[in-house]
Amino acid sequence: MERLINVFIGGSSEALSISKRVKSLIEGSGEIRCTIWNEGVFEFNQTFLRSLEQACYSYDFGILIASKDDIANVRNNLKDIPRDNVVFEYGLFLGVMGNNRTFLVQEKGANLPTDILGNTTPQFRIDFSESEWIKLAHDLIVAIKSQFQKSEIQALPSTALAIGYFNSFLKSVAHYTYLKERGKPLLNNNLFEHREAKIQIVIPNELSESISAKANKYYNDKGYVPDGLGDPNRPFPIRFYRNKEDLVIVDMPTTLNAIRPAVNLLMPDSGVGINETRLLIERRELENFKKTLEYLIQQDDYARSIVEASWQND
Repeated sequence: MERLINVFIGGSSEALSISKRVKSLIEGSGEIRCTIWNEGVFEFNQTFLRSLEQACYSYDFGILIASKDDIANVRNNLKDIPRDNVVFEYGLFLGVMGNNRTFLVQEKGANLPTDILGNTTPQFRIDFSESEWIKLAHDLIVAIKSQFQKSEIQALPSTALAIGYFNSFLKSVAHYTYLKERGKPLLNNNLFEHREAKIQIVIPNELSESISAKANKYYNDKGYVPDGLGDPNRPFPIRFYRNKEDLVIVDMPTTLNAIRPAVNLLMPDSGVGINETRLLIERRELENFKKTLEYLIQQDDYARSIVEASWQND
């Protein structure tokens, strides 16, 4: 499920031209879509804080522009400082997204709170040459693309769900499948020999009110056959199909049912219809589930040789 990486850019009104420049250069990569704070992020009938909270969960990354907008008397010394709201927004994004997905782009000479000191921040000057702006944008692009490939432990449950699914189901099924004596029937009911056995984990491209119903429809549409694997008294229920002489076990994780209620608790919505922000959050959670699961698969000697996770429509 390929898509553009979504990045929020926040800053002061005085730094709007800087925000637009950073957006233009980053979007030039063709892989990232940026939304500046004044481009519809703050919705009608919503407080600024509520809109920012939603942005923290619906974007993949946050970039805050800390420009020299105000002057403060700090211990009898005049200091150039960013607007208070920029520092506040940085802290808000930092608390939700984490340090690896939140960037504070600092104008050189802008005095930052002491709690931020020690962090290596990307820096700019108003009189940057074009090549210097390009270099700054390039560094941000590299950091964003690298981090986007990794799973993240965040406030919503996708990381924990992936770990639980792997440990309670997939790991056992993969070990049993791999270690089963070759040439012997693997399944409990459909007794036939096979050459190789593979496990295909199918991640839905979008959630629904019931992943179980979505999974059953998917299995039926594909003609996959139900069976069990392991102890006949307490088997792991699976679906399978035969690919010539090979056996392919298929599973769509129903544990994903927990994501939508978690999102609803975070962002209660009494309205009827599609809420685009909630759909963005759900999509991010599905992606993080898949990345976490792929990481766990690669760490297991048996699983990585026979298990593959893919999107439903791939």
